[in-house]
Amino acid sequence: MPPPPPASAPLSRLLAAISAAASSPADLRRLSYLLLSPSAPLPPIRCLNTLLMALARHRMLPDMESLASRMPARNLRTYTTLINAYCLAGDLPAAKRHLSSLLRAGLEPDSHAYTSFVLGYCRTGLLAHACRVFVLMPLRGCARTAFTYAALLQGLCSAGMVREAMAVFAGMRADGCTPDSHVYSTMVHGLCGVGRAGEANALLARATEEGFVPNVVVYNALIDGYCNVGDLDHAAEVFKLMENKGCSPNIHTYTEMICGFCKSGKVERAMVLYSQMVEAGLAPNVVTYTALIQGQCNEGHLACAFRLLHSMEAGGLLPNEWTCSVLIDALCKRERIEQAQLFLESLVQKGIKVNEVVYTSMIDGLCKAGKYSDAYDLMQKMISGGFVRDTHLYSSLIDGLCREKKLSEAMLLLDDMMANGVQPSAVTYTILIDGLLREIGSKGPKKIFDKMVVAGIKPDVFTYTVFIRSYCQEGRMEDAESMIIQMTDHGVSPNLVTYNTLMKGYANLGLITQAFSTFKNMVDNGCKPNEESYTVLLGLLLKENSSYNIVANSIDLWKVADMEVLHGLLEQLTKLQCTPVISIYNCFIKCLCRSDRLEEAKTFLIGMQSANLTPSEDVYAHMIECCCRLKLLNEALVFLDSMVKSGYLPRLDSYSFIICGLCEQGNFNTAKQVFGDILSKEYNCDEIVWKILFDGLLRKGNATDCSSLLSFMEEQNFRPSAAICARITGEVTVTSEVQEIAR
Repeated sequence: MPPPPPASAPLSRLLAAISAAASSPADLRRLSYLLLSPSAPLPPIRCLNTLLMALARHRMLPDMESLASRMPARNLRTYTTLINAYCLAGDLPAAKRHLSSLLRAGLEPDSHAYTSFVLGYCRTGLLAHACRVFVLMPLRGCARTAFTYAALLQGLCSAGMVREAMAVFAGMRADGCTPDSHVYSTMVHGLCGVGRAGEANALLARATEEGFVPNVVVYNALIDGYCNVGDLDHAAEVFKLMENKGCSPNIHTYTEMICGFCKSGKVERAMVLYSQMVEAGLAPNVVTYTALIQGQCNEGHLACAFRLLHSMEAGGLLPNEWTCSVLIDALCKRERIEQAQLFLESLVQKGIKVNEVVYTSMIDGLCKAGKYSDAYDLMQKMISGGFVRDTHLYSSLIDGLCREKKLSEAMLLLDDMMANGVQPSAVTYTILIDGLLREIGSKGPKKIFDKMVVAGIKPDVFTYTVFIRSYCQEGRMEDAESMIIQMTDHGVSPNLVTYNTLMKGYANLGLITQAFSTFKNMVDNGCKPNEESYTVLLGLLLKENSSYNIVANSIDLWKVADMEVLHGLLEQLTKLQCTPVISIYNCFIKCLCRSDRLEEAKTFLIGMQSANLTPSEDVYAHMIECCCRLKLLNEALVFLDSMVKSGYLPRLDSYSFIICGLCEQGNFNTAKQVFGDILSKEYNCDEIVWKILFDGLLRKGNATDCSSLLSFMEEQNFRPSAAICARITGEVTVTSEVQEIAR
């Protein structure tokens, strides 16, 4: 820090010195003492107030208080700065103390002081107090500002009081206050937070018509809202609109869109945005990479996930606990425990700090794989490393013991957990209740359930559902229905698993009317049926026909059911008028394709198109995969063409099935044409290499065609990243997932 000018220096020099020190807390602290040293002339109060504000911005409250106490005089701005700083910090008693000083000095609070208290009360959850100050302002002659409104609206929306926020917002213009970008982004966030993204969009459209120009923060709020409810089509429209309006997306915009696509199983669309993001000169952050890694893991592309991890590390970013946990969870779910342990060891060897979140993920995976002793050993290693056992860790270990049917040990571990001051959660109790129900029956877990209630832990939907499952297995359907009523009365709504469980109970007893009635209740209560829902009903209809020998495997049900039964199920579901017919068709076609019943799937596809219904992206992907398994590649190409004409971006998996199939049949020229079609689209270049060449052709041992297509790719001026090029030396070599993990 350069030496400060003397206090007698011109005002401009003093302000410049404060501005130069503003980025460094240490420099600000030094300057605050130099300017008010006994030997220095008294600086103007404007300079001292400016310095006070700089200290407040850094939350240097003790230094700010010290400076204020040494100031020979204070004005309204001095007090307002102090009040605002303490309100922002949530220290309302200190803010009120300075308000009292302001009043004793014969001054009147201004709009800034009142607004600070509105903000402070909102931040501490005292909304009634915030509203009282808000109402008081005009009575005291203080005009409310856009910032006043934004502060109150933020508080109301954060508390879920969106209806009240809308009422306050509606009165802004009548109060002579024009909404600004902060207000609009707050309202958009608030509406989107309660699933009202459409209203948020309409509000923004009206504002735009009135001349308001949204900035990137406002657009991001709307995109967040649509992504959070899974409405990616509208999110993509907003993304395109902001670009058309000249508003450049930032890192948050791209990351939110990427997260949305990954959560919806559209990881390739997310990778396209990743490419665009990099091309726009924006550096993906850890959140961006973690979302992409999770998306690849969810689709089963673990090798691609680890390649993204290596790209992330090559860019100078270290994975955080969530990145590592996602990868460990993915490996454990696929029963690749040794690889998960290898990855955990590699993190330690690289010097990456492994915290309790990562260890708990590994312990949970070991427990689910039936390796409780290994999980217990890892827990001991955690404890010796200074980590503290928490609820998640204990719950995982209790789950491991229950899976090994060591219920007595699980109960003792629960006692140990409480003795160590760790409070069990609803999940902990539900794991134990589930274990007891499976071993003893519905009368077994009453003691644990009572213990849960006494501890003040509210049963959740999973707790109720395990009881319902037990009752259904015992044929006690009245008790199961009674439990549904009980959970609803306690404010817990049944979920998809609950309803499917109840449907299975009725199906096992051959009660067709009750099963279909449960299906209708499920849909009417906002639960979207899944393949299991339809499979339960199909099994019930097959059971009704004594000529079928019903097997437990759900895929076998779709394999053996004839078209008469399937059309009968479609007809009954349509009569219920509760589920969109397109969803029923989509599910039927996907299930038939998985059973390699292509002709039957095509029959339903024709029926679907005859009803002017557009097949989903998933339907086309399943039709293509089924055709490739049956070596009907020409038909696969027809479906691929139809998919593109319907406006979908085909999955790279679909292209991989076709190209690998064509190469196996010796039809390289057609494979090359299809590969050229891929290059003409917007896919991420690296992902094309990963999924088509490495994980497709090369893994099948077809290095010749892989090398030829790689050369063709380079001829078309498509070059993979430096990381991939560095790995392709001389002959192309395939890398196993184990090698990817250990890199």
